[in-house]
Amino acid sequence: MVNVPKDFQDYDDNDPNIEQRKNRWNYWEALKKVRKEYMEQNKEFDAYDFEDYLLGQYGLKMNIVNGNITDGYEIVDEKKYLIFLLKFQ
Repeated sequence: MVNVPKDFQDYDDNDPNIEQRKNRWNYWEALKKVRKEYMEQNKEFDAYDFEDYLLGQYGLKMNIVNGNITDGYEIVDEKKYLIFLLKFQ
């Protein structure tokens, strides 16, 4: 495990998407928790199936590029997304 200094900042203060950049670590941590839930029902991990799971359960559409999950996402169902926030963040 890599120790990252607490004052480490991986975004530019002038970034137009600064709020998303600041919150992406929270997003990654929440995805790890959802993945555990997903894996209870599935034997293998598939990013596209996981995306369908997130969309159906929590109203969240991940951004996947070339089979890799990125830090981008879209909220497509605010009521389901609220459950996601309450449960995982």
